[in-house]
Amino acid sequence: MRKSFSLILILTVIIFSCSKKEVVIVPEIAYDYAGLEVGKYVIYDVDSLTYDDFTETVDTATYQIKEVVDSKFTDLEGEEAFKIIRYRKDHDTLGWNLIDVWNSKITATNFQKTEENIKLVKLIFPVKLNKTWNGNAMNNDAEIEYEYTSIDQTETIGGNALGSVLTVLQDESPEILINPWLYEEKYARGIGMVYKRSMNLYRSNTLPSTPWLGYDVTMTLSSYGG
Repeated sequence: MRKSFSLILILTVIIFSCSKKEVVIVPEIAYDYAGLEVGKYVIYDVDSLTYDDFTETVDTATYQIKEVVDSKFTDLEGEEAFKIIRYRKDHDTLGWNLIDVWNSKITATNFQKTEENIKLVKLIFPVKLNKTWNGNAMNNDAEIEYEYTSIDQTETIGGNALGSVLTVLQDESPEILINPWLYEEKYARGIGMVYKRSMNLYRSNTLPSTPWLGYDVTMTLSSYGG
């Protein structure tokens, strides 16, 4: 009788222990945030402000940028990569003009994009809130900490209702009055980058009346397809 009771007790302990195990949630890799698929394209509305404190003027420009995932190729590392062709259109009545040929690729752990011959680590996988990494890990520039500040958010960007958007904070300034800067990108599943803000301003002194010098450029999703 004692042996039977001991056996029941042991089985009870084992079952209870198994029921107490924590459920491990594996983060989703989410490669589709990169939007890399041959034939896909994204058109951005661009608003550009350039500040010149010497002439005390602000140059304003509005135009469109179109990025097309043109084709696949094997890069120098023997890995699959994608050729990105970029066009610019200054007015609605004018045609697209070729301005750049960039390239991108996805590895098991990150999404890389080469812009103006500088390779940047745009995203890392799996996607996880508050995750950080060095955006310049693939080039010789100084380390810059990128961070996921939001993931899988519903947002309306450029009039487009998007169901799953993440935000990457690439850099920002604590010196708001003297030298404010902000670099931020947003990506949507199945589309790729849908928003980009590049702002870097400064004053020669701390007087509020001193004109700014620098730039403030915003790229906002207009349309996409492919």
